[in-house]
Amino acid sequence: MRARLLSSLLTLVAASAGLVATSSVAHADTPDTKEAPEAGEPREIGVGMYLVATEDVTLRDAALSKGARIHVTRVGLQKGRVATVDVELADGHVLKRVAVDAIRKAFTVADESKE
Repeated sequence: MRARLLSSLLTLVAASAGLVATSSVAHADTPDTKEAPEAGEPREIGVGMYLVATEDVTLRDAALSKGARIHVTRVGLQKGRVATVDVELADGHVLKRVAVDAIRKAFTVADESKE
């Protein structure tokens, strides 16, 4: 009786180990959502990012020339997506609730290695 119970228990442990190994292999094949985006893919704008103007642009009353850097200080979400951002200009002035479409059209994420 004892040997039979032990045999059943070992079979159960071996089967569950096989399931664990299979599930870890399945997870290894799925892409990680926290990986950096591929080249050419737009990066999600987040707090702390520096953005560089790709063209001359006017945000509200502030005229920025090509190459101007801004700093994202706050992100406003609407329906779970980035809708607005607060940005700090080089002179320290903060523009609140700038539409993210205007930012994506005229700015790119600054290269961190050039800071």
